[in-house]
Parts: sequence; structure tokens; C-alpha cells
Amino acid sequence: MILVINSGSSSLKFGLFTVAKAGQNLECLCRGNLSWISGRADFSITHHKPVIVEPSLIAVASGMNFNTVEEAYQCLCRWLHQFKEQPVIEKVCYRIVHGGHHYNAPVFIDESVMTKLEALVPLAPLHQPLALQGVRIFRVQYPQALHVACFDTAFHRSMPQVAQTFALPEDLRVQGVKRYGFHGLSYHYVVTRLPKLLSGEIPKRVIVAHLGSGASLCALNAGVSVATTMSFSPLDGLPMATRSGAIDAAAVLYLLKEMKFSLDEVSDILNTRSGLLGLSGVSGDVRELLQSDSEEARHALDFYVYRICQEIGGLMAILQGVDALVFTGGAGAHCEQLRKRICAQFEWLGVRLDGAANKNNELAISEEESTIALYCLQTDEEWMMAKLSADLSAANTRVES
Repeated sequence: MILVINSGSSSLKFGLFTVAKAGQNLECLCRGNLSWISGRADFSITHHKPVIVEPSLIAVASGMNFNTVEEAYQCLCRWLHQFKEQPVIEKVCYRIVHGGHHYNAPVFIDESVMTKLEALVPLAPLHQPLALQGVRIFRVQYPQALHVACFDTAFHRSMPQVAQTFALPEDLRVQGVKRYGFHGLSYHYVVTRLPKLLSGEIPKRVIVAHLGSGASLCALNAGVSVATTMSFSPLDGLPMATRSGAIDAAAVLYLLKEMKFSLDEVSDILNTRSGLLGLSGVSGDVRELLQSDSEEARHALDFYVYRICQEIGGLMAILQGVDALVFTGGAGAHCEQLRKRICAQFEWLGVRLDGAANKNNELAISEEESTIALYCLQTDEEWMMAKLSADLSAANTRVES
């Protein structure tokens, strides 16, 4: 079995999978979510096979309390150890947001890998420390298992050099100050699953919009990433729930030099107090903003849609056209009003949204005459991680650039 750990800043998703050889017949036996928003612990089992997870175990999960990610990890460990038939976990797979320039594929984790990943904490301060904390805990809990790191950055290593470059002095670029891109596991899932769902090949020129608490876009050419909106860190690109997205570097210098904010204060402003929350003063959740009557909430949504459409236009130019636009992520896959507003901005291009299909969150949401095919696909990073882990050969323990 493969245990998948996908940690966020205020939640922890997990999945337990079985797999046959070479990653075939991957089956999810159990998956769940632990969150600790506003000091309220919530341990929910979102899918399970009754032969694996008894009803009593679901009740045990709902009664567990935790307030931090470390406590959530410990709760998950205790819960897994209560299985009547103890699952033999051969691999534990972790979502690691930032792999830097070291890794372009999943790797087995050892102390050398941990050292390199810890050095990347400043590039993903909301995610990297929490993920590595989980690695430490589960390596102790499952010492006989193989532990695998799957990177959000790895998928974008295919981008041409021009798309990975900042206009900075060469010595800085050589030291890794470059564009990396993120949400790679989500984009990899779309590339893997969409052709099977469509019973054919993935369209040649595709733009995928991963719109959730974090948000980014990716341009795919024949299933390969050629450009994306996030760059050196997950802070760049589109405005997000609490992250600012793209901002003039001089504005950051101004906050530091003229307004006398400390480095930690500026980091907090840009990562946790900006984005849709900062613009609206109401919420960072698109669905809550759509229900709000405040002018600030409307302005936040207008800006969000404006920036998404602006970046889609740029990716269209890079691809020299687009055959399909795929919406995924929490808001992208479940918020029909957001998709409607975005698609309306491209009606001049012949985009035609099927209102009924869009409202029902169906896979194909464009009308037949639409010049661009439109799709709505719920991503599954845990499934993608399990497949990558299952496919990882012991002979390929470390793939470095």
C-alpha cells in the first residue's frame, strides 16, 4: 500500500492506495482531510472501502482534536494504527511544494534530500516547513517504508529556458534565482486523466486554470508545460486567497525602506493578508465573495477575473492559439459563476459556454460551436502522487539536474 500525505497551511489531506505492478490498477481504499481553521478541528473521511475502514473508525476520526499541523500528523498516525487489519504500508509519499533546481522527478528521501529541501524553506514559507515536519514524523512512524517526495515544481522543468529566466545578473541565475512554477502535481493529473476521460489524445494547445486557495495558470503544448504564472515562489502570478500575486518589486522595497516594515512583516502582508482577503476585507474564498453584497467583495472578484483573463491572453500568445481551456482547483472545478465570468471575457474570440453543463460542473462545458473547448475537471493530487510513487524505480532514487 501507498500512504499519500498532502499538507497545506491549515489542512492535511491523505490517501491510502493499493497498486499493482508498474502503477497499474491504482485503487483508493481511503482518503480524508484534517483541518484546523479558526481553532476548530475537523477530521473527516471523504472516501473509504467498508472492508478497510469500519464505521467505528470513522467515529474515532471525527472525535479527535488537534490545533496544529504537528498534532494533526500525530492524530493521523494514531488513527492509522487503530486499523483492525494493519495495512502494510510500503511507501509514504509527500507533496513537497518546492524542489528547487535539484529535482525534476520524484525521489526517495534520505538525509541528503532533507538537507536540500530544508534550504528551500524561504522560497515556500507557507508550505515547505509543514511538509518537512510531516516527513520527519512519518519516517519515525514507518521506518521500514520507502519515503518519496513528489514536487510541485518538477512538472515545469520542461519549460524552455526563456520561460524560466529572470532578467537578473548571471551569477544570481546560476545560484537558482529563476522561475520554477508550481501546482505541477495538479497539472500532471490533468495531462494524465483528461485524455482518458475524453477517450482520445489531449488537445495540442491547452491552458489549465488551477483556481483554489492558491491560483495559477499553465500553458501546455502536447501535454508539456511551456509556461506558467507562478515563478520563483508560489507568491507570484495571479492574486490568491491571501497571497498578493504579482507586484512591482519597487513596492516591496518601499514597504521596507519608507514604511519601515520588517522583513517578517512584509512577508506576512504578502502571504497572509493580501489577495482576495486583502482586497475585500471579507474573505479569501471566491464562493463567499460571490455571496457578499459589499462593494469591496465585488471589486476583489472583478480584479481576480481581470488578472486571470490578462494572464490567459498572455499564454494564448505563447501557444500561438489555444484549443482547450480546463478549469480545476477548488473554485475552478466547483464555482460555475467564476467560470461563467471568465469565459464571458472571451466571447469575442468565439468562446461559447454551455450554461446547463457549466451549472452542473460537467466535464465538457462548452457549446458545440465554441472555438475553444471548455472543460471542468476536479484535480486529484493524491492520486497523482500515488501513481508517481508507484512508478518510481528503485534504480532512479535521485534525479537531479
